[in-house]
Amino acid sequence: MYPTEKDKVKNTRTKAGENTNISVLLIEEQRSTGSMLKKALIDFGYDVIKHISFNENIIEQLDLCNPSVLILATDLPSGSMLKELAEINQLSPLPIVIFAENDSPNVIQNAIKAGVSAYVVSEIFPQRLHSIISVANERFKAIQSLRHELKQAKTQLESRKYIDKAKGLIMQQKQISENEAYGTIRKMAMDQGCSLAMVAKNIIDVCQLLSTSKT
Repeated sequence: MYPTEKDKVKNTRTKAGENTNISVLLIEEQRSTGSMLKKALIDFGYDVIKHISFNENIIEQLDLCNPSVLILATDLPSGSMLKELAEINQLSPLPIVIFAENDSPNVIQNAIKAGVSAYVVSEIFPQRLHSIISVANERFKAIQSLRHELKQAKTQLESRKYIDKAKGLIMQQKQISENEAYGTIRKMAMDQGCSLAMVAKNIIDVCQLLSTSKT
């Protein structure tokens, strides 16, 4: 005997209740006490810490509530809304899910650029809520991981540039080899308890200061 839709919802709710400890800031165009989306979230074990309308300041509410996930339900997200979400993504990133009545390739593209983790069009089926939020969470984590790797790569590249420049200055001033110049920077870093990049930058700054004072 195949499971009915009711059984599917029941099974999904049970699984969600076992591993869901996620707080939600829910924003709807028309906030009402009888919100079906809010009811479904609560039924699946999510903590809807606040339920507001689009008239309120989203960034301010995020600071006050500090939710795990931001969920928005709208007909079609406006340009100003997406701009605000992009700002949120820069200042205090978190998984963002948009449930929209209508779709537009351009709007969806801009939503993804703004940092939206999941953009769901058409009717909201309660049994899909947990999987949608789970996917949004995983996608958010993957993007944040890529951002972290990119930031690390940029930092390493910048550090390498500082060290190479500092080596060149030491080689020129002391008439020593590249290995000896690197050894000098490394010893200074160990003595000062600083990173190689920081020592290298200090060397460059001092050399530039001395060069300026001579002119």
